[in-house]
Amino acid sequence: MKIMIVDDEELIRNHLAHLTEWSDLGCQITGVAANGVEALERIPADKPDLVITDIRMPLMNGIQLAEQIKARFPHIRFLFLTAFNDFQYAQHAVKLGAADFILKPIQNAELLRSVELIMQGEERTSREDRLKQEQVIQSMLSHVVNERDKYAVASENGLEDREIIVVCVVIDNADVLIETGEVYSFVALREAMTQILDYNPYSYWDYSDSKGLYLILFKPHGDLWEMRGDSMKMAGDMLDRCKESFPFAVSICISKVKPSILYLHQAWKEIKDCLDYRMLLGKGSIISNDALPNRVQGNMNGADQLNELIVMLRKGEKEKVPSYLLSISREMMGKGLTKTNIHTFALQVIQRVEMLLLEYNLRIPEEIQLQTRKTILSFDILFDLMLFLEQWLEESADRIIATNRNQSMNGLVKEICTYLRSKSAEDMSLERLADYFHMNHSYLSRLIKKETGQNFRDLLWSYRIEAAKRMLLETRMKANEIAYEVGFKDPAHFSILFKKHVGLSPMNYREQIK
Repeated sequence: MKIMIVDDEELIRNHLAHLTEWSDLGCQITGVAANGVEALERIPADKPDLVITDIRMPLMNGIQLAEQIKARFPHIRFLFLTAFNDFQYAQHAVKLGAADFILKPIQNAELLRSVELIMQGEERTSREDRLKQEQVIQSMLSHVVNERDKYAVASENGLEDREIIVVCVVIDNADVLIETGEVYSFVALREAMTQILDYNPYSYWDYSDSKGLYLILFKPHGDLWEMRGDSMKMAGDMLDRCKESFPFAVSICISKVKPSILYLHQAWKEIKDCLDYRMLLGKGSIISNDALPNRVQGNMNGADQLNELIVMLRKGEKEKVPSYLLSISREMMGKGLTKTNIHTFALQVIQRVEMLLLEYNLRIPEEIQLQTRKTILSFDILFDLMLFLEQWLEESADRIIATNRNQSMNGLVKEICTYLRSKSAEDMSLERLADYFHMNHSYLSRLIKKETGQNFRDLLWSYRIEAAKRMLLETRMKANEIAYEVGFKDPAHFSILFKKHVGLSPMNYREQIK
């Protein structure tokens, strides 16, 4: 428990702040202040759970401080240090919900025991409140509980007329993170988000499921526009905190303001709509249901789009794949397609290309086919899905191109290419290759160009780049070390060629593929 000490007497402040028993209780003194004004200024930075404050102080007394704390930081408890002649103040403090009173002169053991009891009560209340909250939420979302019973549950908890807004924090591509073995923690996420909410003037409930962390914010007599604006500001703070604290990206969805928790099922539906729209907006988005466009259910012109892709792959036009997918993405965003529509089209692409590969006797094992489909369905973000499709389609195009090339290449050229690939790390020249095969080097140059579509130098470089790609994934060697290992004498030249061939620098390629 984090504790702040507030007293205008420096001797008392220092004495209480330096009690050695605090650490034994699991407590930490995060700040001290000489009066209520100073305490209020320090609370956002010191983030105490409990404020131990004197009642009589200059500028702002302990009662005024407690009133401000209750209004601005309702989760913070306060314990008063009081004298016998402060009885009238103490009555007011009871109404404010003081955790306890300690009479001056202060006895260390009495103070420590009081704090220990407060901590035990907080833990017990926290468990009981969480259980009650989950029961109320489940009742509001249930299709079995009738409206009259829902109203009774809300009234019993004083929630029938308290406006709410729901904020949902979701980890982007969580299923993909699971597949790749990356670690994330809903517990750590909840802790970070609730720390932000604890220092806003809203009471809240939090609720987690497999989709994300749901935060139900309550504001009595709140103005609708103020509540909406405040939730957007809090969402921005949450997004900033996540960027600072976690290696994964999150998006934040916000429902419309609702008259009470009786409308929780509507807010949940609005959050679902926001989650669906996140597919188009991308990672790290804040999506407010108030700002969602009216989306007309649309579909892709599947047959035309797929036929265009198949023709492209048959011709071996691998370089057109990125622009094709970019065009598809723009059309999807323009039509405002749902996540389901997007996944359906992506699966159709996979199926048609697999059928095309079969025409070339290129069969994909069934377990890999299933895994590919599972991966497609795990994407929550359109951009990431398109990156995956781009890599998959380019690999498929490479297989088709290789098959076409192999069918037309005669045995001699196959042998030449095999030999060149095996010797690509050496100081290989066209003359040396021609001498090895007892050929005229000019003729060999023309033959290589005709059968492979590349001149000798480009073919040699492509083999070296292929070898470098494998080494980037299979070893921890640095890029310049790999450059020398695969046959380049100038690491800078290697990096330029690698980016030209692959589209990424060597290190970016390693990071992205891994």
